[in-house]
Amino acid sequence: MRKALIAVLLVVLFSVPVFAIQPRVAYLGDITSIAWMDGGTLNVALANNSNTRSTITISTDTWDSRWRPVFSERTVTVPGRTIVAVSIKPSEPRRGESINVKISEFRRSVEVPIQAGSIFNAKSFVVPANTRLSFDIDLGFMLGEPRLDRLVVDKFYEGVGSRARGPIEVESVEGGLRYVPSRNSIEYTAPKMALSMRTPQTNGLEVITFSLSKEYSGYRGGAEEVPGPTILVYGRNFRFTSTAAADPKDDTRVQR
Repeated sequence: MRKALIAVLLVVLFSVPVFAIQPRVAYLGDITSIAWMDGGTLNVALANNSNTRSTITISTDTWDSRWRPVFSERTVTVPGRTIVAVSIKPSEPRRGESINVKISEFRRSVEVPIQAGSIFNAKSFVVPANTRLSFDIDLGFMLGEPRLDRLVVDKFYEGVGSRARGPIEVESVEGGLRYVPSRNSIEYTAPKMALSMRTPQTNGLEVITFSLSKEYSGYRGGAEEVPGPTILVYGRNFRFTSTAAADPKDDTRVQR
């Protein structure tokens, strides 16, 4: 009954975005940084907005079960007008802890929020300007929320600290209950939604994001924002390079 009810009530609407939840990006001087998990790999992107190189240290305060940092500290040289993406294979953190990552230069440091466990299934977090992006969103979470009436999609993505803006298109909404005549049966498939957008035209660097809103009915009705991915968009004045993930067998940390 719950599946049937949600299939009937699933309505996709649009709203104008407002940043109630802060975009997951960090700034350290001329460095703009985002981080995300891809399976068991931690990726940290460092974008240098200046014309001179910067030397950035990536570290963590999270420890594993052997009382060691989940990854060893590493230093990265980021040339001017360049984005460097560093891939790290962290060990498993202690029970109940989440991995954190910090970037530092000289005596300054800042924590970079890690994007993980998202329903958006983002394929890329660093993309060129004027590029088509698509997201296959898993709507299965709606099955466990019986008072959820609507899922509202932002009409536009927005630039963080800039005027960058572009429309978001809902390409399809699929899944739920369907009748199969050949079997004379009603069958259920996992619900999903496909979104697409084109990144802004820029010669430099932009940070863009968007969100969804869950709207609830009943006596305690209201709305809850679901933050979308925060993405770096680079133009022709930037170069993008990446480093391979370190093999855990090459870990040279001293055990305590």
